[in-house]
Amino acid sequence: MVRHVCIVALAAAGCGRTPTFFSHDDAGGDGSSGALEMSTSTGELNCEDSPQVCVAELTLRRAVDILFVVDNSGSMGGEQGALARSFGTFVNVLEAQQVGANYRIGVTTTEGDGGIRATSCRSRLDDFESMGLFGDYDERQRGCLDHCFIDSIGLAQPWVEKSNGQTNLPNGISMAQALQCIGPQGISGWGFEAPLEAMRRTVVDDTDGFLRNDALLAVIFVTDEADCSAPVENISWMSTEQGMPFWTTPDRVSSGSCWKAGVQCSGGPGVFEDCIAVDKSRTGNITTNPNDSVLYPVERYIDTLTTLAAQKQAQGGQSEVLIAVLAGVPLDHPETGNLVYADSPDEQFNQEYGIGPGCGLGTETLDDPPGIPPVRLREFAEAFASQTRNLFSICADDYGVALQNIAGAIGEVNARACVGGCVRDLRYDQPGLQHNCTLVETFADATPDRPVEPCLLTELGWEFPSPQIDVCYRALTDPSAATPEATDDMSAQCVTLRSNLELLIQRRDGIPVPAGTAVQVSCGLEAPVGVTCDEL
Repeated sequence: MVRHVCIVALAAAGCGRTPTFFSHDDAGGDGSSGALEMSTSTGELNCEDSPQVCVAELTLRRAVDILFVVDNSGSMGGEQGALARSFGTFVNVLEAQQVGANYRIGVTTTEGDGGIRATSCRSRLDDFESMGLFGDYDERQRGCLDHCFIDSIGLAQPWVEKSNGQTNLPNGISMAQALQCIGPQGISGWGFEAPLEAMRRTVVDDTDGFLRNDALLAVIFVTDEADCSAPVENISWMSTEQGMPFWTTPDRVSSGSCWKAGVQCSGGPGVFEDCIAVDKSRTGNITTNPNDSVLYPVERYIDTLTTLAAQKQAQGGQSEVLIAVLAGVPLDHPETGNLVYADSPDEQFNQEYGIGPGCGLGTETLDDPPGIPPVRLREFAEAFASQTRNLFSICADDYGVALQNIAGAIGEVNARACVGGCVRDLRYDQPGLQHNCTLVETFADATPDRPVEPCLLTELGWEFPSPQIDVCYRALTDPSAATPEATDDMSAQCVTLRSNLELLIQRRDGIPVPAGTAVQVSCGLEAPVGVTCDEL
């Protein structure tokens, strides 16, 4: 909700579907990486002269870096309380054997300037008070004090983590207790929420070394509004009379301006068939030039994570990404996939927000939208979709089920690998991709390394090679569901990363996986790492 006239600076950068590369300043031997800076990939390496550059090597390890992007605008006090109450469930599933317990969790806000912090909300209670268009708000009790009982946490890094059974927390503080204090971010933030830009700034300007090359990246957005990621000058322009083509209220800019600038709906009026993200210039017309778009195109953020994934894999790390969204979708969305795009019966609400809520229709008020449909966030999340739905309703009283599903999905994605580059086909005379990848399981103790065999494909799907084998891998090579069987379908994110091979580790249920277990992967490529098949 637009409640403040202050504007936070956003970093402007070029957009486009062909990403440049980040340059990593590696922070040391702990798997962490330093700041990410934009640079251009150069060089004319080839497989004949430099065969070593045409081998994709990566490690599948049960490690994850989790970034929560929490809306800190004035209407989010209750939602932040619900998030805090649900962290215990999230941690329990995350630490379950099938997921693993090597994780980092950082929290940032939707203000667009990035950066993570891990301080107790009790030390920043002023953040839970705000003055807005529709009244003054005091969420100190509901947003913080009801759930947090620690005045100070005292961490050396701006995140919490657990690895090999050890945390970075002071004695006597559990992970759930810490997150209940760190997670709530207050309600005094910018009213033009920019969750996508906040995510981008956090991973690109990672000066604290939060991201590790060998860890899966999971980003969880928590917001009740539409994404308004834009150059600061465009938000300023929309706030003037020149920006009136995007105004939905009669006499001022509002959150509806962000909706109008970045979304187009079909059908209606009243109830719409669908709403999609579009890029509009200052004229109000759709543009194909990303530099003319009032809001940053969604592709900017897809490219950011695609580039990051390519860089991490080029260094032998984990390129997988998991995106989850807690926003304005119906409560039953994970089961049905249904979305709601409809005007509110309250015309003032439609003017303020551009559309009615995507959940809680009929309960909306001007000062507390239940949840505006997350069109831009939805399309971003779909680009990195896994096998389970990744949108959950912010209208739920308890986010425990959503966070439990997200933690479970992290465990599933940790068993996948999008191989970066164009994996060599050994037999062009045979249908499908005949790869030459080798997979080896390694252990932290004295257990000898052992090769991971391919799973056996059957008419019913797949099975383990023998009763004595508890782990095998499947090679997924179908990016468009072109074959009749579903057992070779690649995930959306591997398609986004333009891989031609996705590897999926299958483990037998009930068999413990020792801490520190990893799978080393090596695949021969047709061209240097990062060059995709469609570029050859």
